[in-house]
Amino acid sequence: MKLKRWGVSSEFGDLNTVLMHRPGPELRVVTESNLREFNFDEPVDVNQFCHDYDLMVECFTDHGVNVLFLTDVLADDADALNYISRRPNMTYTRDLARVFRNGAVLMSPHLRGRWGDQQMLGRALKNLGIPLHGEIKCPAFLEGGGVTMIGDDTVVASICDRANQSGTAALREFVLGSEARYFLDVPLPFGHIHIDGLFMMLDEKLAICHPETFEVFPCALYEANNNVPRYLLFTEFLEERDIEIIPITTEEMRRGDLNVVVTRRGCKAVGFSNAVRLADEMAKRGWELATFPADTLFKGNGGAHCMTCPIYVV
Repeated sequence: MKLKRWGVSSEFGDLNTVLMHRPGPELRVVTESNLREFNFDEPVDVNQFCHDYDLMVECFTDHGVNVLFLTDVLADDADALNYISRRPNMTYTRDLARVFRNGAVLMSPHLRGRWGDQQMLGRALKNLGIPLHGEIKCPAFLEGGGVTMIGDDTVVASICDRANQSGTAALREFVLGSEARYFLDVPLPFGHIHIDGLFMMLDEKLAICHPETFEVFPCALYEANNNVPRYLLFTEFLEERDIEIIPITTEEMRRGDLNVVVTRRGCKAVGFSNAVRLADEMAKRGWELATFPADTLFKGNGGAHCMTCPIYVV
């Protein structure tokens, strides 16, 4: 199943192809006694979870996105299918790998309940013909939800509850100079697991953000061929880039309202149905937010952004 076209150079282009995993019986692995291992708030109704997941997938296909399912890409790999059937977090494909313009990087999940999951994405990327720049390995930790891009020249990685400095440094070695001119290390306060719970690019000059969180620690901005970083606040960096912010409240941040995926540049995105105010703010700027129910899906602490690994963005 080799792809003729792939590559991701921004967060806000047209989403042509995405890699997802439709969950199934593996969700029953999550019980009251092991919730913390898998970062679920509670065990879920499997049928309802899958039903709402399918509604989300419909939003993507309605926008013309080519959805590849992990189990289809790995259909001839019995070992991978057996492994996936026991791993309830596989649906959060974003955290396991990041595709750039010229290749991909496998992440290093922090939760024990996710250790090894990234190898399944590695097998899938190989089947799709996407080369790897490399793999971040323990004791370095970094997950894909903690990685984003600003513009087409800056890779951003957050140091947070799920990532350490070794993880962001490893990614910087893989991509600075080859995939991006700049690399921004963003330390987050305790209690935040990924930057995608706090910040989301919508277009080249538009983003959703919970700005208060970024007023605590300065960030380190690296430039290719320069080992000495420049320090500034994240919000200052956004101001330098003239990026307009749609601010979200703490309540909206906690319920995952900004967990959206741009599907068509400057006009369409997919996100939770409870993000009513955000959808209205986006509509004022010419956007249409296609939505799906959040009540069951967010018990796994993820949404459309977490459940998608972009493969081809143009």
